[in-house]
Amino acid sequence: MRIQYFDKGTPQGKKLFTDLEVVCKRLQIDYDPEYIRDMGKIYSRGIIGNSILLIDGEVALIDKFPSIKELENIISDYLK
Repeated sequence: MRIQYFDKGTPQGKKLFTDLEVVCKRLQIDYDPEYIRDMGKIYSRGIIGNSILLIDGEVALIDKFPSIKELENIISDYLK
């Protein structure tokens, strides 16, 4: 499972990434999530937002900051 988080370095984004790391450890996901500040990489794919979460190349969240439990549910759905 590949988890990429694109964010401009906002405080909310940094917290979400920290939560992502916690959830990945809880769910025993082999790969660490990636924190990417180069928004040009995601914009070039036609995806626009200030904070974008991709899971296995699919958009999971755009400009949303769910609780850690909601984040765990979102990632668990991709594990099925």
